[in-house]
Amino acid sequence: MEESETSKRWQSEQWDEWEPDWIHGGFHSVLRCGKRTCDLVRVVGKMELVADERGGWDGQSWVHEFSPLFFHPALPLLQSHEAAPEAVLQRVAAASTVLWADPSSAANRLRSAVEALMDDQGIPRKGSGKKGPFDLTLHKRIENLATAKPAYADAAQMILAVKWIGNVGSHEDALKSSNVLDGAEILDFALTEIYDKSRDAIKQLAAEITARKGAPAAKYIPGTSFFDL
Repeated sequence: MEESETSKRWQSEQWDEWEPDWIHGGFHSVLRCGKRTCDLVRVVGKMELVADERGGWDGQSWVHEFSPLFFHPALPLLQSHEAAPEAVLQRVAAASTVLWADPSSAANRLRSAVEALMDDQGIPRKGSGKKGPFDLTLHKRIENLATAKPAYADAAQMILAVKWIGNVGSHEDALKSSNVLDGAEILDFALTEIYDKSRDAIKQLAAEITARKGAPAAKYIPGTSFFDL
């Protein structure tokens, strides 16, 4: 942690308007997880002195607040990375690199990840009308996903939420990192619903066991002419 030269000057000049919350600067650190296989993560950010909402014995106390701006390597935002398409993963990774410094830009990259998801699912980018082909909005493509693949209707509703966050990021500078993290979490869940087939296998297994009312499945024994029931 290091106070900036400007902050030090403001304090040394003893301006009448000076308050402790004028103190600011930066910090850098190295993060290490408990697993030996994890890479070290370097983080850089800003430091400010802010009023402690809990107060102190004198009714006023101050604490240092640290706000990260960059992590290297960027922090992963998805748990479904083993199943999700590479084009989607690349765009989510791009969102992660700017998440803390520019949340609106990160939200826009999540929106781009949704576009890539629609491509991977074979949802056309263009429609046809009386005047010929026309570009479909991302909103319409997501609706088309739910229509073309009803099994993904719930996932499509979640993806719409990610699209709305991306829209705000494209046109306004009002998003916080927490808003983008919400979008990433929702997208992660939707990707798991679409691409993680292990759930389908478990559902199928449960259905088969229920159909047999718990009885073991028939197994053929090599070298014999009968089945073990």
